[in-house]
Amino acid sequence: MRRVVAALISLLGLALAQESHRVAITHPFSPFNRETNFLLIWVLVFSVLVFGVVAGSLAYITWKFRAKPGQEGEPPQVHGNDRLEVVWTVIPILIIFVLFGLTARSLIQVNRLPAGALKVEVTGYQFWWDFNYPELGFRTSNELILPAGVPVVLEITSKDVIHSFWVPGLAGKRDAIPGQKTLLSFTPEKPGNYYGFCAELCGPSHSRMLFRAIVVPKEEFERFVAAAKNYTPPVADARGQQVFQQNCMACHSVQAKMPPAVIGPELGFVGNRVSLAAGIVDYTPEHLKTWIKDPAAMKPGVKMPGFPQLSEEDLNALVRYLDGLKVEGLDFKALPKF
Repeated sequence: MRRVVAALISLLGLALAQESHRVAITHPFSPFNRETNFLLIWVLVFSVLVFGVVAGSLAYITWKFRAKPGQEGEPPQVHGNDRLEVVWTVIPILIIFVLFGLTARSLIQVNRLPAGALKVEVTGYQFWWDFNYPELGFRTSNELILPAGVPVVLEITSKDVIHSFWVPGLAGKRDAIPGQKTLLSFTPEKPGNYYGFCAELCGPSHSRMLFRAIVVPKEEFERFVAAAKNYTPPVADARGQQVFQQNCMACHSVQAKMPPAVIGPELGFVGNRVSLAAGIVDYTPEHLKTWIKDPAAMKPGVKMPGFPQLSEEDLNALVRYLDGLKVEGLDFKALPKF
């Protein structure tokens, strides 16, 4: 029993360590996070210093002036020390000025917009994310595809309630506010599959409003862009295309373009995805099939209706059609996860 408990504790610790790595800014893969780490270290140093001095002084005074055996009455009273009071007033003020200067420096650095950056329009919906590349002429949903080593500027907004865009491994948080645009700039340096989150309570599936930032080598990104510009939705299953047109086309596009009115996520490159249902599960045809039949079972509050009325044949055909919507020769699933 002890061995079983120890093994379970070890597995739990390993799982927590892996999950914490996903959301830790202490593994910087962009100048943005290196700057915030720099500021974090200074804040931690001063915090530990202040805590050590205060707790150490309290412990020393408690021990030094404790009641001793046989002592009666009050001990000698001390009525202030002007020099000491000046010192413990000046030192915190100096610490505040140092942190103020370092914070101002970091804010200037992380909010500076680089010239020639890749522009992406980010829109939050309950409970998914849309990514439009206006200068490149294509659109994706729930997976933000970026080139390594190229600065990017995100224009972030929302179409319903306030959300908050956050990719811990790459950059800090930015609120997505209806009717407003907030800017976030960073340069992803290492290819990988980065976990993204909504960091603002936005409804019953707030915790399931995830996404992925897929950072690929510049050459691979350029190949993806070239394919996306000339993208014609492939038809892997004619019956599945017919089922899609009858049941899904009113809400979803497969053209990888920004339609006049956005209702549901773009499905143009769904076959290239590494995740499904706004990042809550890994992408597999089996998960896709389960999602189509009953999305509310996976994501409470989702606005997509279920399709339990589809026959097994039609459902399998639809999954084959959707799985075929991809750019061939790209495998994002092999990227390391952060």
